[in-house]
Amino acid sequence: MTTSPLVPLELTMRIEPGCLGPDGINKALPFCQFAEEPFHRLGGQALHWQIEPRFDKTLPEIEYRLQDKKLTQEQAERYLSLLELKLAEQEEQASALLSELVETFLAEQC
Repeated sequence: MTTSPLVPLELTMRIEPGCLGPDGINKALPFCQFAEEPFHRLGGQALHWQIEPRFDKTLPEIEYRLQDKKLTQEQAERYLSLLELKLAEQEEQASALLSELVETFLAEQC
């Protein structure tokens, strides 16, 4: 019996420039590049995080995709449950990592 290759859930997290201070609009892109590597390690092979600035407030803070198809949060939860993962836990870890990275990034900017 062969097993199907794991298809990672793609999560796009959009970062508010304001969380990077009053001149965050100028720091948003460099911060996203800074955050990419640590986020790639988050969730192992089951998740693929993409970090980008949230310049367009009409776009959601987090967007879910599977093989280029948009998913609702509920669909993403169901998919991860098949992999014995919980979306809420993954998002909590991402939020904690984001806070840590913002602090590190801003400290390095001084």
